[in-house]
Amino acid sequence: MTFVKSSNQVRTLADLAALANVSASTVSRALNDSPLVNAETRALIKALAAEHNFQVHLGAQSLRRQRTQTLAVVITAERPAGNAMTDPFLLELLGEIAAAASQRGYDILLADARSDLRDWNAHFLRSGRADGIIMVARLSERTRQTSALLAAGAPFVVWGPALPNQPYCSVGSDDFTGGKMVTTHLLRLGRQRIGFLGAGSDCLEVSLRYQGYVAALTEFGLSVREQDITYAVSTSQAGFEAMRRLMVQAPDLDAVFVNSDVMAIGAIEALHAAGRRVPQDVAIVGYDDISVASYLRPPLTTVRQRLHEAAVLLVERLDALIEGESAAPVVLPVDLIVRESCGALLR
Repeated sequence: MTFVKSSNQVRTLADLAALANVSASTVSRALNDSPLVNAETRALIKALAAEHNFQVHLGAQSLRRQRTQTLAVVITAERPAGNAMTDPFLLELLGEIAAAASQRGYDILLADARSDLRDWNAHFLRSGRADGIIMVARLSERTRQTSALLAAGAPFVVWGPALPNQPYCSVGSDDFTGGKMVTTHLLRLGRQRIGFLGAGSDCLEVSLRYQGYVAALTEFGLSVREQDITYAVSTSQAGFEAMRRLMVQAPDLDAVFVNSDVMAIGAIEALHAAGRRVPQDVAIVGYDDISVASYLRPPLTTVRQRLHEAAVLLVERLDALIEGESAAPVVLPVDLIVRESCGALLR
């Protein structure tokens, strides 16, 4: 059972349990009038619940009334019209989540919630087909949907960076450090003009990587040039076209930080088609370390996100919320994987 509350100090069953000096499961049983909890303890817990304005939310109650041992993974990130869910990074993340869920006795229900399906959260709350939700979304959709899920008292976690003072649990990577790490690496290799090819200007992860890119340039006494920056959707074709734009806007670029490996595949092909050598003429660094990155020609230098660890934490945190416990956001470190495309191995 989940509760909606007005107090900022008491946010979860675990908070109420701490006030009553009992376990979260005891709080849940007491509020359900379970005979397993003695009358005195039930009365105390109910008094505390009333004091802090806890109210049973029928939608969230239906989500949890009968455990399905199923977790819903809801993808709300925008993709080009007509494209299936084929991004290798996303598929690898989903595979890791499925494996982590299986380890904890859960099945996975995958939902592709289009941006025009504005009430998908209500649909899941009514259907009772899942015990909790893992959400993968762009920032605008994430903000709107988390507000709705919080209001409903539904158990959910979010894949992505933590926002300041967010009132829910997320698991994501340290994208600012990732962006700064890439740019610093290229500058230390002697690259003088580094482009930035972003996978969507409205993507929080990409925004943080851009901030890291700017921070590194600033530390080296370099200015950010508007013509060195472009954005596109995260596909190889879009990466190809965006790289062609960059070559026109800034023909003297000698390195490009591409914000997804999928886009980097297209960017490398565009450089080859223009007669530019990678990495001799233009160094390329991607992001994500998808499984094919080491098999590209040249093998792709990239930033590895720790997907296995992230998936385990997403499922672990969601399981805790389903049990009425609290769950704090997690920011995972990233790793720079150096291969031939950045030019480091030419030395």
